[in-house]
Amino acid sequence: MDNHEHQALITTTGASVGRTPRPRRATLDNPACQLGRTYLALSESRSWLMLHELAAEIRKRFDRLDSEAAISARLRDLRRQHGLIVESRRRGDSAAHEYRLIRLAPVKRQPDMLGVLQ
Repeated sequence: MDNHEHQALITTTGASVGRTPRPRRATLDNPACQLGRTYLALSESRSWLMLHELAAEIRKRFDRLDSEAAISARLRDLRRQHGLIVESRRRGDSAAHEYRLIRLAPVKRQPDMLGVLQ
């Protein structure tokens, strides 16, 4: 078998060897991934959170230890890849930043002009 082929080996008992299970997709509502945990913890917060506070919230809610560096990277992903608005500001006179997710109001649909004219 060539190194570039991705085939699972089958043992005599029929078990598959050599293939790792596919990871679950990194979606915003998936608490099994860092992106999902970061989004869920930040979106349900009513206040500004610093990275260590966000890490503590994730630990409390999901029993997972996500580092502050990883959470910071996921905040960038929320902005760049998912187009969400994550605000950042300095807390007081400190150099440390705090974050919050802006919840946008749903857009009201305009009436269909064709329907209005009929």
